[in-house]
Amino acid sequence: MAILTAIVTLKRGMTSPTRIIALVVLYTGLVEWSVFYKREFLPDKANAQIYNCFMLGQYLALAYYFRQIVQSSRVRKGIQVFMYLYPVFWYVFVFFIFKLNEWNSYVFIIGGVCTILWAVIYCYELLVADEPVMLRYNEKFWIAIGLIFFYVCSVPYMGMYRFLTAYYTNLATLLHVPLQISNIVMYYLFTYAFICQLTITKRS
Repeated sequence: MAILTAIVTLKRGMTSPTRIIALVVLYTGLVEWSVFYKREFLPDKANAQIYNCFMLGQYLALAYYFRQIVQSSRVRKGIQVFMYLYPVFWYVFVFFIFKLNEWNSYVFIIGGVCTILWAVIYCYELLVADEPVMLRYNEKFWIAIGLIFFYVCSVPYMGMYRFLTAYYTNLATLLHVPLQISNIVMYYLFTYAFICQLTITKRS
């Protein structure tokens, strides 16, 4: 559903920030299909290198998205610094601390925590804005809520993923269920956000 509405959003020529999230959704879809293909036809090959490369593009795109919508100049400067430094951190963690074909929890934690922070800041700016905002049709708000919900659930789990799979396999399997639920909720909220944007454009 998120991919279909993202495609419609891109075809309709929506506003730039929303288009960024639509592209991220399509990018995620391609990555997930490639992982599915490897699991089905190349089961002996690891998928960690795909996700490690995916995180670099994903978090830079999310950083650029929040840089477009956050009002605070200090926060925008902080996001710009992140966009310069994150590729450096990614390179060091992926090639020197871990290996490319190993799950890199540090890269995920840094990107996830920063995404939560920026989403919370954006929601706070909406709440303290001088003019009231109708959140029901504010697609940026629902995107931020979706990201907060997913990363609040996933950062603790994925941060401990290597430890859990090594020593507590049953617990890692059990906790994978709420992770998938949070993932589904996030993409439902993205779908609703795209529909809101399409509805507002149609009314205009």
